[in-house]
Amino acid sequence: MTARDKFDLPIAAADPKAAVGYDAYVQEFLSYGAGIRDLFAVADATPEAPLLSAHAAALHLAFEGAEGWQAARPYIARMRQTIDAATEREKLFCAAVDAWAALDFSKALALLDELTVRWPADLCSIKWGQYHAFNLGDQAALLRFGDRAHLVHEETPYAHGMIAFALEQCHRLREAEEEGMRASEIAIDDAWAHHAIAHVMETEGRAADGARWLDHCAHTWEKKGVFIRDHNWWHAALFRLGLGRYDEALEIYDKRLWGVWPEFPQEQIGAVSMLWRLEMRGLNVGDRWAPVVEQARARAGEHLFPFHDLHYVYALARAGEQHEAQAFEASLQRKAETKTGDAAYVWQSITAPAAAALIDFAQTRHQNAATKLKPLLNELHRVGGSHAQRHVFVEAYDYCRNGGAAAFNA
Repeated sequence: MTARDKFDLPIAAADPKAAVGYDAYVQEFLSYGAGIRDLFAVADATPEAPLLSAHAAALHLAFEGAEGWQAARPYIARMRQTIDAATEREKLFCAAVDAWAALDFSKALALLDELTVRWPADLCSIKWGQYHAFNLGDQAALLRFGDRAHLVHEETPYAHGMIAFALEQCHRLREAEEEGMRASEIAIDDAWAHHAIAHVMETEGRAADGARWLDHCAHTWEKKGVFIRDHNWWHAALFRLGLGRYDEALEIYDKRLWGVWPEFPQEQIGAVSMLWRLEMRGLNVGDRWAPVVEQARARAGEHLFPFHDLHYVYALARAGEQHEAQAFEASLQRKAETKTGDAAYVWQSITAPAAAALIDFAQTRHQNAATKLKPLLNELHRVGGSHAQRHVFVEAYDYCRNGGAAAFNA
């Protein structure tokens, strides 16, 4: 029994009803819709279909916390049990999920690279490929996947938003804005395209344009998932910082950036980043750190993503409990020593010394922080995150070198 998805790709061991459910998931995934978790029911109702189990596992892993790895396990086990039924394309996707679960993100990326070269119609796998490229700080791969989307999906909603963000991360700003606008013409609710255009405006210093653009788009985010709602509002707050409208940024934080899903790692790192930026501009954020620090404590010992860990260690150091930050740093160092290949370099030579620098910064040892950060700045893209997200490390360095909050208010 083999059904086909809306891109005419086979889904082994699935019936037409399961294919409809899978198509709905793809639509929600590409559009950042709130109904993405409906896939779990589809996968549970069709346990013999390895691709459905693999995508269910992927959704759990994309939570980006230990809970996600735990929740993915039964789906990965089912995927492995049914793998003989899979098509060659599906086997590549399943292998990528296996590698992902084993924390071999580079292998997962390579497998998705191969899959999408051979089957560029698989826009969902292109999106997952971009996800891994982004987390690995591999902008060239991000764009390769975007270029493949162009081959088949010129009129497909949400494809141009994917292309736009890849172009922006590769500094092709004019093309990125054009693609983002094209995406918004095809699908007005393409929140990832809204996000890509915001990145262009942030990079070009167009804070007023960016604030107006996101305010114009924001009404379409209410039916979206937590990640894109939080993250686009984070960008909206960032533009307020650029305009010196700090009270408005703080209001966005209170209403939009914290409290919807505090256990979600993306909400946690967004909160750390915004509070950190506000304080560097001289704002008193009151007791807002306390609940964020509690969540960071819960992440001690996970060490799944370098970019996340740098935010967690800063939050712990900022809380003033020196032993907690030092324990996190020591645990991170032990984890780094277990890594091999490119991951070893990223964890040992970039992430671990950056963590030490951020502890110094949080504990007002600014000269030490600047000395440790300076040689890392040109390589921090390898920890993941976007240009705009990583700029907080540049701001911290500038803060140390240029006299604190005055550097932002000159």
